[in-house]
Amino acid sequence: MKTRIINYIIGLIFIIYYWICIQNSYIQIVFHKNGWYLGEWLINYQDGGFKRRGLFGTLFVWINELTGIKLEFIVFAFVAALYSLFFSLLISLFVRKKNTLLTISILLLPAGLGMILKDPTIIAKKEIVIFIFYLIYFLLLESKKVVKNIMVTLFIIIAILNHEAAFFYIPFVSFTYFVKDPSQTITKIKKILFYHLVPATVVMLILYKFGYSISTENSIQFLENHGLKLVLKGIYGYDPHYNALNFYQSHSYGYLTYLISIFLASFTFIIYCKTNKININRSFLIIQTLFLLPLFYIAYDWGRWVNIFFTLLTIFIAGEKQLTSTIKHDIIAVALIIFNTFWTMMLFTAGFMTFPALDTLIKKLYYFFYFKLF
Repeated sequence: MKTRIINYIIGLIFIIYYWICIQNSYIQIVFHKNGWYLGEWLINYQDGGFKRRGLFGTLFVWINELTGIKLEFIVFAFVAALYSLFFSLLISLFVRKKNTLLTISILLLPAGLGMILKDPTIIAKKEIVIFIFYLIYFLLLESKKVVKNIMVTLFIIIAILNHEAAFFYIPFVSFTYFVKDPSQTITKIKKILFYHLVPATVVMLILYKFGYSISTENSIQFLENHGLKLVLKGIYGYDPHYNALNFYQSHSYGYLTYLISIFLASFTFIIYCKTNKININRSFLIIQTLFLLPLFYIAYDWGRWVNIFFTLLTIFIAGEKQLTSTIKHDIIAVALIIFNTFWTMMLFTAGFMTFPALDTLIKKLYYFFYFKLF
């Protein structure tokens, strides 16, 4: 009875998340025609040749030319379909498990799926493709179904051509395969190298060696010729030579506070894992962290990269068996849920935010040590 109630609550949480995602996707893509959202989805090969992130935009432009449907409606329909599939699969994954209150604490985590509630600007970004591909692959492996290696390679290539950030999360795919597949260790290592890492690396090298700039001189005009006038230039106004290091230095306090959010999110997962006697391979965590370091250096929307990591980790954790909860475990879970409602992680510059009094104290401590030590 208790498990059934918790599963109903989890289903309700996902329905709320889904509604927020659809609503905010419509606002950013159709209503605001925001270049950071709609514009990124419309990066294409037609207005300047082969470039990063241009795969799906090429498809959307082709559909627009073929049917005359407005670009913003094509993109919104696609994004809405992705979120519909994503949350349908999530519900099917979670509700068949014997979940506990600790599961809810993970799903509400501000650095993971719970960021949808705290900072909706994370919605309608291209990582939804990464989430869906990983979730489908995870479900297939968990159900012991055979997944052709070439299909995994194809999905990896599509994900990278959609957004090159997918490359930096390859360890999640490889680790999941390594854990879930019953083959011999040496066989799995060979397949990871040949079907995961090598194709991904080759695609990244091609993109950065031969790919054109995301924004060309005629990109805005090209979209206007196809019936779209962006309210905000967004990605098309971004300077590819922008000095990210100077930006980090001028917002050093905000970016350092991401360490607080990462610590609190990790702490929640550690409690979840220890309570359920789940062991996540440390080598995987180290390798995945090393993969992510370049991404945190070259791209300043850190909240986005942290969110992807903990969202993928949430999906992976969902496949692990949970132990029967006790009153002690429930009290811990409720405490975590309440505690995690008091802080927020934003998309960029504001790595950790909480109620004003504590925020002020943390900032004072930071500047005290900053000026004393540096």
